[in-house]
Amino acid sequence: MERKRPRRPSPPPQRLGAVVLSRALSGEADLVATFLTRELGLLTALAKNARKSVRRFGGGLLYPGAAAYYDFRVREGSEFAFVERGEFNPKAPVLPPDPVIQALAAWALELTRAFEAPRNPAPKSFNLLLRHLGALAQIGPEEYPYLRLRSQSIAFTKLYMELAGFGPDFDHCWVCGSKTSAHADYLIEGTDPFVICPACADSYPASPGRLLQGTALVQLKGIKDLKKPPVFDDEGLRALEYFYQSLAASSSGRVFKTRKALKGFLDEAEGPDPP
Repeated sequence: MERKRPRRPSPPPQRLGAVVLSRALSGEADLVATFLTRELGLLTALAKNARKSVRRFGGGLLYPGAAAYYDFRVREGSEFAFVERGEFNPKAPVLPPDPVIQALAAWALELTRAFEAPRNPAPKSFNLLLRHLGALAQIGPEEYPYLRLRSQSIAFTKLYMELAGFGPDFDHCWVCGSKTSAHADYLIEGTDPFVICPACADSYPASPGRLLQGTALVQLKGIKDLKKPPVFDDEGLRALEYFYQSLAASSSGRVFKTRKALKGFLDEAEGPDPP
């Protein structure tokens, strides 16, 4: 008669601050959510009966962008953890329902999920993401045509890509190595992201890129934190959004879906130009 192996004791719960990056349905009532935590980095956890339990997960605690405290059971060597309940953090940002704000937040969540490693402590990434979500919540949807919001997103993306180890060299032309100048325009190459100076742009057989004014390039290089990032004009934003989407895709090997949604919302947004 075969003897049954003794069941391993369930690990004690850990209460961690976390941001929900994504979620997926599982079975009739469960959810599988991916979180970013300071202590354990990327954490994918099963929430049993989450779709039926208002007491444990009500109020959107398992929706992407939620920042709260969660009780996790994490077993060593297991791919999945378990999340037993959530509790709101009164100091955490709450994003308004504006579609552009939601789309910019979704881009930040998708970007973070693409580059963070499971069970790898990520205090800097966690703090940067939380500050960014807070900034998006405070700017508000009245900033038509969303220049401040999109500039805030560019600042976060630049800082996060540098933190992840994929920050591009904006100081030199990729072709000839000359130092970039504040008085010249530069071609932002999209397929294999880099910066090309005007002298090389005419002769280099690049795929379609975007032109970035030298002053905007200087503004971008000057971003060291999320405190009062520069506000780029629409042309500069389009060049930088195109560039960073291509950079993220080529560096991670995945397609980012949130940028398509954002483009649709921005194309529909109407309003007066800012003074």
